[in-house]
Amino acid sequence: MINEWNTRTCISDINTKWKKERPTHTTNTNLTIILFNVECLNTHTDDVDLILSKHAPHLCLLTGVGKATEKMPVFPGYTAITQAGTNSFGGKAVMYQKSLNCKVVEKETNFILCEVETTNAHLLIGVVYVPPGTLPPFQIFNKCKNKQFFIFGDFNAKHTTWGCSKNNTSGIHLFDWLEATGNDLILPTSSTSKRSNAIIDFGITDSSQGWRSQVLNEATSDHWPIIFDAPFAIDNSITYKQTNWPVFTFFLSNIHQYWNSLVYNLDIDSFFTLFSTFLNVLQDRCSSYKPIKNYRSPWPPQLIFLARTVNKHRRDYRKYRSQHDLEKLKTWRTIFIAERTAFMEERITQKLEWLSQDNNIWKYTRNTFRPFSPSFKGLNVNQQHITDPNEIVNTLADHYEKHFSAPLPNMSNEIHKQAIEIFENLTHMPQMPLKAIKYDEVLREWLKFAPKKSYDSAGTSAFLLKKLPIEYVATITILFNRCAENGSFFHAGKIAKTICLSKEGMYPPEHKLRPISLLPNLAKWFERIIHSRILQWCHDYNIAVDEQSGFMKGRRLKTRVLALTENLRLTVAACNRPALTIFVDFQSAFDNMWHPALIKNLYDMDMPLPLLK
Repeated sequence: MINEWNTRTCISDINTKWKKERPTHTTNTNLTIILFNVECLNTHTDDVDLILSKHAPHLCLLTGVGKATEKMPVFPGYTAITQAGTNSFGGKAVMYQKSLNCKVVEKETNFILCEVETTNAHLLIGVVYVPPGTLPPFQIFNKCKNKQFFIFGDFNAKHTTWGCSKNNTSGIHLFDWLEATGNDLILPTSSTSKRSNAIIDFGITDSSQGWRSQVLNEATSDHWPIIFDAPFAIDNSITYKQTNWPVFTFFLSNIHQYWNSLVYNLDIDSFFTLFSTFLNVLQDRCSSYKPIKNYRSPWPPQLIFLARTVNKHRRDYRKYRSQHDLEKLKTWRTIFIAERTAFMEERITQKLEWLSQDNNIWKYTRNTFRPFSPSFKGLNVNQQHITDPNEIVNTLADHYEKHFSAPLPNMSNEIHKQAIEIFENLTHMPQMPLKAIKYDEVLREWLKFAPKKSYDSAGTSAFLLKKLPIEYVATITILFNRCAENGSFFHAGKIAKTICLSKEGMYPPEHKLRPISLLPNLAKWFERIIHSRILQWCHDYNIAVDEQSGFMKGRRLKTRVLALTENLRLTVAACNRPALTIFVDFQSAFDNMWHPALIKNLYDMDMPLPLLK
């Protein structure tokens, strides 16, 4: 990076060279499925952790989950669908990666059927558990007739056709059903039970062409896990941006003198644009896009090893019932519980320390009822769905151009005429310099920035600005003082990036959107300093009365609602008679604000002209 910086032609050349785009090409991989009779998930969570971290399957089908169906353990990056069974060894779970589109089609006792979306097909994938001595649920299997389905599970069905030494009742009925329907088996290459040479964990399908399987010599359950490789592609193009922030900060510290000299030699708009663009491309240069495929186990490796050791000795004791094995089990279980307790206590202590710092508790606390915005997929215009991005942008541009147009004043109204006159006089006045901006003001507003990661129209974020070395605060102070001397504002700082959230379904009309405008954070930094001065003026001259609730520090809409409710209660209780309260809601009040009226009100309140201008 240093060599590239030293050999640059100009700063614009570096900005072009270092710019990176998020990868858009798709890398498809085959769908992988792991089938595992876990023999009680609560005691074999460590086995599932190791399997997920090593193989990272798209789907993990678990049988023998047991009581864990009532409260499923959390596996990072996976979503679980559970169903209770008919006995203590029953219970099933379908765990799928969060990047997959998966929905439940049918749930029955000992059976789950889901629809999974792949690159070129929608597949029916299910998991089943057949208790010993019972028959497979053929009435459920028959519902998948003439469909592309794949049902895996512990069938407890033995037949010499698929490599078992003998037949049982369940195996004979399953073989007859396969012959009658023409369906196939997806068979492992070796036995799946540790207690015998039988193959009782497998899959049934309408066509097994292209499927491959392998029995994994892993885990401490009484069944071996099996991994299946399907002939269906899954899009693996989901990536995340990983930035090396220490390198970002270190590089900026080394080139501070360059930007400190440039802030004096360029006009404010050119510096604003170049500096914002450079911060964006420098983050790109210090970043790499990585695929989201690694599984992060919630337990450390040593704790997983202890859990597997306890499971091994528990199995030995159940098999041999010897006093020696019992003592080993007790010893290792005591060690495991002590280590797990210490690990959990340390994690809870770290969490409590983090919550006690600043306002971190509000990052963890969530409202009981959270607002929900449905995913936006298009517009509903004249009862037709528009999904083309360019057409959506053009439609919204026309709508908001009309929506934000200035209201038409009533020229027969004297107050309207006075407001227009004051506004026009102020517009034609020469620029007025502001009072010099102090370093402390810039530093205070910088420290107050919430580290939000949403990108603005200039390609920067508040989180990125928080990563600036402290010496850049002096450079920004110089930039803001040049604006204050001229009484001007950055032209690029008035351009917003708008994100539209839906208020009404996936295909809302234009007027049922909630637009969120993201202005450049560097411009908002300067704006906050001016805002603090305006608030100080309001405080010094008692402009904001106690009844003012919105957009004031320490006050919000709820404060005013509580005050109105209390006044209403006192009015009713004082004279024991009804009272009337009228609530008025102005539609799009801030969107359709008539600025001449606002300027006239502030002018009449004797706001200093530099602030008003």
